[in-house]
Amino acid sequence: MILAVSVMALSLATAGQEGQVATETLTPAAPAAGASEWHVVSRSATTAYMIDVNGIRQQGGITTALLARVPTTGSASDRSHSVTHMSFQCSAKQSKSGEEIYYAPDGSEEERISNDYDFEAIPANSLDDHAKAVVCDGERSSRSYPTIADFISAGRPARN
Repeated sequence: MILAVSVMALSLATAGQEGQVATETLTPAAPAAGASEWHVVSRSATTAYMIDVNGIRQQGGITTALLARVPTTGSASDRSHSVTHMSFQCSAKQSKSGEEIYYAPDGSEEERISNDYDFEAIPANSLDDHAKAVVCDGERSSRSYPTIADFISAGRPARN
């Protein structure tokens, strides 16, 4: 989409060119680098588990990501969910949970709980195993959402 904006430039009037119109063409901004991209990695009857793939970071042999837990039912205005800071030692197939942030129905931050768990082996077919497939192995769902609110507004879709 291209927008054309016409303005009467004061500089034209002061330069003796009154009545002329300055026109500038603007293009929409590209998505911000590092913008969130939430992928559903697993579901239960009550919760969708999502990873922000653009938030995956690696440092010192540890890969970190944000894991959201979003209720699968509720109104579009109910933005309640939680986000956990997860750490993975990918080659050792280990994970641990870090700080958890809880969000209220209006989307505001409600509570932070600091966790300092040790790395543990990732059991097969567990939530951490599904998260590891996305965080460490590069798997992606077919559909993503820029924000948790967008996922909720889309009706909390059951299919990726």
